[in-house]
Amino acid sequence: MKKLRLHVLAFSSVLLPLAGLSGNEANPDAIELAPLPLPVEFTSDMDNPVAFDASTKVVVDCPDAAAAGWLAAHFAEWYGKFAPKVQLATFNANFPTNAEAYAVKVDAAGVKIAARTLAGVRWAAYSIRQLVIAKRGIFKTEGHLLPTLSISDAPHLAFRCVHICWMPEMRKEQIERAIRLAALMKFNYAILEPWGMYRSEKHPWWGWPEGKMTKAEVRRLVAIGNDLGITLIPQIAAYGHAGAGRSCTLKNSVLDLQPEYEPLFEPGGWNWCLANPETQRVLRELIVEMLGDFGNPPYIHLGCDEAQPPTCPECRKRPYGELVCEHIANLAAFTKEHGARAMIWHDMLLDRDDPRWKGYVKCGSKLTATLADTLPKDVIICDWQYSYGDMKETRKDWPTMAYFKEKGFPVAGCPWRNYNAMKPMADFIAEIGGFGIIETTWHHLRGNDWVKMFRYGSSAAWGTPVRKGMPQYDSEFAIALRLVGHDMKVKDYRDTGHVDYQVPPSWWIDN
Repeated sequence: MKKLRLHVLAFSSVLLPLAGLSGNEANPDAIELAPLPLPVEFTSDMDNPVAFDASTKVVVDCPDAAAAGWLAAHFAEWYGKFAPKVQLATFNANFPTNAEAYAVKVDAAGVKIAARTLAGVRWAAYSIRQLVIAKRGIFKTEGHLLPTLSISDAPHLAFRCVHICWMPEMRKEQIERAIRLAALMKFNYAILEPWGMYRSEKHPWWGWPEGKMTKAEVRRLVAIGNDLGITLIPQIAAYGHAGAGRSCTLKNSVLDLQPEYEPLFEPGGWNWCLANPETQRVLRELIVEMLGDFGNPPYIHLGCDEAQPPTCPECRKRPYGELVCEHIANLAAFTKEHGARAMIWHDMLLDRDDPRWKGYVKCGSKLTATLADTLPKDVIICDWQYSYGDMKETRKDWPTMAYFKEKGFPVAGCPWRNYNAMKPMADFIAEIGGFGIIETTWHHLRGNDWVKMFRYGSSAAWGTPVRKGMPQYDSEFAIALRLVGHDMKVKDYRDTGHVDYQVPPSWWIDN
């Protein structure tokens, strides 16, 4: 195997020319690691492998005493009796100040990991784990190998998030796989949107009967996330999408089965009734309950996208923009009182008739657009720009994001399936000093879209282009999925690969 050497200025976002090469150009042998290191430095030589087994010493150079214990516990989980020995070393104070930076050196002397925090040690461990292979020439695994390598790495953006929707058709195993996979690919936050699946004790009518998102399940997933380095953020649709359904389905998780709660909603069921004081009470109680179940995270997403003009006679008595601004500002202030910063989608803050936003996502009116002047400036604006009409489009700048940043808001760029736009969007957010990136997945948390969203999204957030020209069998992503499956100890055929079935059950009926 040929040796790969990529160098850039130490812990800088300025890449030297060679580092701009896509993976197969710089490395014809396609190192199976996602995302690739920034790379500050990345050398790898599988022609000179190093033993990675019970005889190997892994020295952890980190001031956080918990780092060595975390690594030893997870090595034992991942490699069993073949786990290498972990030793804590004296920390090198000259190590870069980035809290998530890490360095790895693997040679005949063993393995050394350096990082300032447990977070950096985790990212180092995940890089190592994807590069580890079983020893060769034997029937069953009896230890592992690593290439002789050197990595010095740090993330491009501090806030790297994936947005996961728990649809009624999804099993809890799918959600756990997505969270674990996101952590392995170095996302550090995941927004979990319930879509009628959350089982509230305070308001058990809120959602579909027998929703799988129980308190026990939420707390279990939060604990998994905390261990793996990914913080789970709850989402509640506090304005539009009030019935927790997609617009094209006309489903409403409350009114379709429990019409007695109609006063809380607009007559059509798409928006909450903002003039009803009971709406604020219910939403506040749900917010407190969800924050508690999620372990009181630093953020909560309030949704607020794609709302419609009111038909309710009470909501029509006041200028609707005023009512919307009051509703969202009050909820944002309430969440802050409970220790969480509010996040909202951007689209209602842009007037759809404003020529400045031609070609960009905007759903508001002149009145709702006044939110950009009245909302507290610590509300995080999640600007979803999907390049509708041309998912292959690549943009260089994002004027809507710049607009919110100029208004004084922290702004996150939110792509979907517009894969070519993900890295330029992340680069633009970094350039303007934005908040971070949120890779949305919606109802595509399966199949090739799932692969591409995680692959392109994680690479953009970390700061590297996706390696192009992968072989027909995507072994890089297969390895990541397989590792997650091993951690979950999956036994169900549906919980392997990136689809439930190789041949959908309907095929047998139709053919």
